[in-house]
Order: sequence, then structure tokens, then C-alpha cells
Amino acid sequence: MFEKIILQLILIWLTMSQVIAQTNNKTSIDSINNDEYFSGVSKRFEKSFINRKGLFFDDFDKLPKHISPKRHKGRENLTRYSYHSVVEKENWGPKNNSVEIIKEGENSYLKLRLSPGQLHKKIKGYRAELTLHNGNPELEEEWYEWRFMIPKDYELDEENIGREVSIIQYHYVESKEGGRILKGPTINFTYLEQYGKNILLLRYGINALDNTAYEGFRWNIVALDDKIIKGKWYTIRANIKWSLTNQGYIAVWLNGKPFTPFNGVNNKVYGANLHNKIENTFKFGYYRYWDNSKPTDIYFDYIVKTRSFEELTGKTFSSQLLYSKQEEYEYLNNKSKPLKEIKER
Repeated sequence: MFEKIILQLILIWLTMSQVIAQTNNKTSIDSINNDEYFSGVSKRFEKSFINRKGLFFDDFDKLPKHISPKRHKGRENLTRYSYHSVVEKENWGPKNNSVEIIKEGENSYLKLRLSPGQLHKKIKGYRAELTLHNGNPELEEEWYEWRFMIPKDYELDEENIGREVSIIQYHYVESKEGGRILKGPTINFTYLEQYGKNILLLRYGINALDNTAYEGFRWNIVALDDKIIKGKWYTIRANIKWSLTNQGYIAVWLNGKPFTPFNGVNNKVYGANLHNKIENTFKFGYYRYWDNSKPTDIYFDYIVKTRSFEELTGKTFSSQLLYSKQEEYEYLNNKSKPLKEIKER
């Protein structure tokens, strides 16, 4: 009798242990799924806006201010804002809520809105983009990081499903002496909705015009994530070495994981990303060649650019910390292959 009681108690204890283990495991999984990714970079800086040689940081506590090239002359080591690619503006400032600061408690975000009919008459295309100029006249290696969100109410017309919209462009600047030889940016992050998926694409490389010195050069889709969730914040970190030759490269991380593919050593994608010795501009917000009947918004939490990994993160550079192990790139193999053909309709 006594032995039966002991056996029953043991069985009860084992059952309770399994329940507790399952509960703990479920809690752990739920916390992983629900946790937002924070790199900690934005918390490193005491001020919400910093603009000095080798470091630019904007936490978007206030609206960016347009500065003309003439006013900025002689200060090329510093970064300046331009509203040139914002259609809805007046006196070089935003109007009709095209660019605004959203406050949520202690947090603040920049919202850019592209409304129907916002066709840029001078440079074409439908645009709501802010541009960062200058800050790196010697074309040194750079580290960028920004946090963005496509909101849940982002909605496209049916005929626009399958069409890309640019959200980040590193755009070349034409030399006044030479003619135009490139088209589009050399680095371009785009957003696409197709086949029931929300996709982030990265194009990289020289995209040359015909009958020029770079004829035949075409950029490629080098990275893709087809599981973007609207209403969720994403952090992109990019390491760029600027070059006129194939010594140039880009390496990108999305929410702390490698976004650009493993090349056998690290996640750098090599290739030229300049066509002259003028630094590229950084354009963020929406650009597209097609109109939409509903307004579309995009949010940015912060943008930072520096010259080194150490200044960006406060951590000492190490290959293992930066590029990790080959096994950690395996999830990229399960991603859908980039779309080979995206027809413009």
C-alpha cells in the first residue's frame, strides 16, 4: 500500500514537471516572437541630433531643416538635409503633412507621406524623400544604421501589386564637367508586395546608360527578405566601402542577422558603387514611378552614419562578432529566390 502511494506521488511529480517544462518553453518562445529588436545604437548618444566630422545622428526629435548647397559651402565634412525630393513643400519646408514628427510618450518618429498625385515635375517620379548630402568628402568607409517601419494601413491599388517602391537610395551625383553616364542609384533598398508576401529587396552595383564608358554594367538583386511584417520595426545596418572599382563593397544586417549572403568568408558583396569622386547622397522615404489612389506612409525612428564599427556600436571590432559563423547564414538558403522578372506595367 505504502509503495503504491509513493509510486502515485512520483507519477504526479513527473506529470507536474512536464507541465512546468512545457509552460516555461512556451513562455520562452512567445517572448522571442514578441520581442522587438533593438541594436542599442540609438541609446549611445546623449543628444538627439549630432552633426560633426565623421558622425551624423538624428533621433527625429525635431523636423529636419533644409540647407542649400550655397549655405553649406566650405562645410562639406558635415552633413546637410535637403527637401529637394519632397513634392509637397513650401519655402523649403513640408506642407500637407508630407513630413512630420510623431510623438508617442518619450519616443518620437519621422513620418513621410506620399499622397496621390505627388509627381515631381523636375526629376520625375512620385516622391516623398528627404536627402542627406555631404559628410564624407574623402570617400572613407562608412557604417550606417536606421530603423524603419511600413505601417499596417499601407495599402496599394490592385494594379500596383508587384511594383517596387524605393525606400532607401544611395544616389550618385553628376559631375558638372562630364555628361550623365549612369541611371538610378548604385545602392537601392526597395519594398514590394507580391504573391501574398511583403518583400524587402537590395539592389547593388553600377547601372550604366548605353553608349557610355560603363556600357554593359548592370546592378543586381543581391539580398531579399520575403517575410516583412507591416506594423513592425526593422533595423538595417550597412557597412560600405566606396570605390570606383571592384574593391568597393556593401555588407548589410537586418535586425541583427546577415541580410547580404555569405561569400565564404563574410557577408560582403563586392563591386563598384561610384562612377566619379563625388560622394553619393542618402535618400530615404518613398520614390516610385507609379501613382496610388491612397496615401502611403513610412516611419523612421533614427538614422546614424559613422566611419567605424566602434563608433557606431561602442564595441571593439572582431570578425566573429561582426560576421559570426557560416551556420548562421543557413536561414538565407530557405528564402524565396529573388524575382527574376518584374515587369513594369
